Amino acid sequence: MMLVELPRRPFGRTGLSVAPLGLAGSYGIDADATERAFHELSINYFFVTPRMKGLFEGVRRLIKAGHRDEIVLATGPFFPTGRALRGQWDDVARGLGTDRIDVLQVFWVRWRWYLTGGTIETLRRFKEEGKIRAFGISTHERRMAPDFASEFGLDMLMLRYNAAHRGAEQDVFARLPAERPAVVAYTATRWGRLLRPVGDKPALTASECYRFQLSHPAVDVVLTGPKTWDELRANAEGAALGPLPAERLAEVRAFGDAVHASATSRFGFGRR
Repeated sequence: MMLVELPRRPFGRTGLSVAPLGLAGSYGIDADATERAFHELSINYFFVTPRMKGLFEGVRRLIKAGHRDEIVLATGPFFPTGRALRGQWDDVARGLGTDRIDVLQVFWVRWRWYLTGGTIETLRRFKEEGKIRAFGISTHERRMAPDFASEFGLDMLMLRYNAAHRGAEQDVFARLPAERPAVVAYTATRWGRLLRPVGDKPALTASECYRFQLSHPAVDVVLTGPKTWDELRANAEGAALGPLPAERLAEVRAFGDAVHASATSRFGFGRR
């Protein structure tokens, strides 16, 4: 059995150490595959909710086996309230058999009020009490993300970023301070669209999509939600190769432009 050695890297300014590829979702990866991802592929960043049955159970087993300190555990509620945050923390911590969650985030933040009042108070209190190591948000509102990070002291940002959607490079990455929050990127394949050809332009491979994300120095972790073990292993092997070479990176960007133009032409709109 060949093991994949993913290097560890700092997770922003949090003091946590992560592999560049993180595991999320419940699209076919069961508890056994989750355990194998940790032991055979060096994956240690797990984005989980109780709805992700197989992944949740796999992480629970890893914690029970004594690997808690080697795992970076991320989760969050679907509602931006202090009560929802407390409920999610209780459900996940109790369900996984742990007394802390490393990253607690507010999902799909659209306006400033998502982070005011009891929400930010709960996040800060949990961090002071040691219940969490870091807090942050996921958002599609890229232009607001750096401002929210500064105003609320966010430790991490989770953003859409891929070869066809590169707006985060200007809207977020270029505006982050030197001591920046961690960045988690998702939708590497643009929901599979980058894996299909455009005209006579050949498609990208999934591993190239992840390597593209990791080619930007602001990105700490890229999330993968594979359907099979073979897909997960291929993605890990790609991530282990590191950033794309400059020539291939330029080609991937050009293909991303073609995918974006195709979607814009078809639907009459498009957003980087």
